[in-house]
Amino acid sequence: MSTSTQMFGLGMLIVAFAGSASAQSFLAELKTEHNPSKRSEMALTFADQLFDNAKDSYGKGEISKGDADLESMTKVLNACLESLATANKSKSYKKAEMKVAHLQRRLSDLVNDMNISDRGWAEYTSRKLDEIHDKLLNGVMRR
Repeated sequence: MSTSTQMFGLGMLIVAFAGSASAQSFLAELKTEHNPSKRSEMALTFADQLFDNAKDSYGKGEISKGDADLESMTKVLNACLESLATANKSKSYKKAEMKVAHLQRRLSDLVNDMNISDRGWAEYTSRKLDEIHDKLLNGVMRR
């Protein structure tokens, strides 16, 4: 294995760890909030912040870092879903549904602006956001 291949692999490992650490810090902070409605709102704020980080990273050509930020965003949004299930309030579901719909539009614009070869993880995240949005809609309808 060449030195450049080893360095690339090490760089990818560091980026993956940094993205995981970022998600872990957001998730740890979410766990400190005992009110599930507030916890879901915090998660939505974190998701917006992570999307902004991803967009900046992609703009700088740091594709791996952008991918890690989108992965963290997905984890935080799943934590939001868990909090909403605990809160059991339709008003909270509707608010989250609207914010995720906004994230979907922003992600769609981002994907369209990216090079085709760099879109892989962003397109995957788009499908994950669709799933999360569907779950939120189901939550709104059930309440």
